[in-house]
Amino acid sequence: MATAVIFPKVSLETDAGTISRWLKENGANVGQGEALFEIDGDKASVEVEAPTSGVVAHVRKAGEEVRVGEVVAQILQNGEQLEVPSKPVANQAPPANPASGRTDPAPRSTSPARIVATPLARRIAADKQIDLRGIRGSGPRGRIQKRDVVDRSVSATLSSLPAPETHLNAVWLQKEGPGTLIALHGFASDSNAWRGLLAAGRPRARMLAVDLPGHGRSPRTIPEDLDAICAMVEQRLAFEGVDEATFVGHSFGAAVVTRLASRGLVRVNSLLLISPAGLGPEIRHQFISGFVAAKQPSSLLPWLHELVFDPSLISEAFVRSVVEQRKDDGLSRALASLAERYFCDGTQTFSIRPDLERLRIPVRIIFGLQDRIIPSAHCHSLPGRVGLHAFRQCGHMPYLEQPELTLSLVNEMLALGRSDN
Repeated sequence: MATAVIFPKVSLETDAGTISRWLKENGANVGQGEALFEIDGDKASVEVEAPTSGVVAHVRKAGEEVRVGEVVAQILQNGEQLEVPSKPVANQAPPANPASGRTDPAPRSTSPARIVATPLARRIAADKQIDLRGIRGSGPRGRIQKRDVVDRSVSATLSSLPAPETHLNAVWLQKEGPGTLIALHGFASDSNAWRGLLAAGRPRARMLAVDLPGHGRSPRTIPEDLDAICAMVEQRLAFEGVDEATFVGHSFGAAVVTRLASRGLVRVNSLLLISPAGLGPEIRHQFISGFVAAKQPSSLLPWLHELVFDPSLISEAFVRSVVEQRKDDGLSRALASLAERYFCDGTQTFSIRPDLERLRIPVRIIFGLQDRIIPSAHCHSLPGRVGLHAFRQCGHMPYLEQPELTLSLVNEMLALGRSDN
């Protein structure tokens, strides 16, 4: 017996939506639980799974607006034929005029042409204050889709960008490769941190490392929340011409790239999170305050040792580079302000768990089991789609402590990101 596939409710704000694309072609075999089609939701794209196994028979096309509860497909068994459900009453012809026997024409609308856009495109347009009336949609029947709004947003951003020296600082650590890798460092670090990973080899992609606000050579202003930081990162990526990439983030940077992926303004093909912040409230308050306040080698070294399982990994050159940074009083003040906002009273004041729940891209997490800064227990009860790699005899900096293994996972995520496309 054929099984009907109905359009689910994916938003509290609307009782209709759009199939952005079919993931199984008409007539294809599908297994129970396999992704069948994709919906552009308010926060992210949502995959809808097949309720049973069989042969897919499309009832509705991609790009059509569908009401919640309508049949969009049937899963047929051997020998079954598609049963087309009756169309909604709204689509039926108007009744005949009993006096004349003629059918009255539908009343002519005097309202402006209705803007046809996906819910996700509407949300992005509202966030970016973009008038949808000026956008030509690339979807079926001119429907405005996410990429249309993002293209307009990027064009507007590029035309209004301030001088490059006022952007977040970014460095291309590797300029050649089949893909793009964007790297965001952790709290009190900078883009140079990733050179420790590159000592193990080269990722199979070009690699851009971005200095977060209040770090490295980026502006010292501290944004009010993760979304504001993401907006600054998105602006820098627009300037670099990057509209899709695999992202890797460490600690606080991992929280930023997770929120960035959830926002949907930049296409994140896959995500690797290293010792991510934002999975729980606890963080070692003594380390945050002590590390920010320390300026001399003798006061910095004990805190740097806390970052790793094996203290011998903290070289004299590493210590000298941190000491040199602390000579910049503006940088030290910015770090103190950031710590007060995001790690107030020894508490992580933000959470990325809702963001992880929404993502439908390959995501993996690396955590050191001997992390003294963020408890590894924060990786308990992760969403089922998120993979976890727990490194033994490893602290808060897996990319420095086990660079070869970390690099292999980076390359795996690059490959997954390309295949997921």
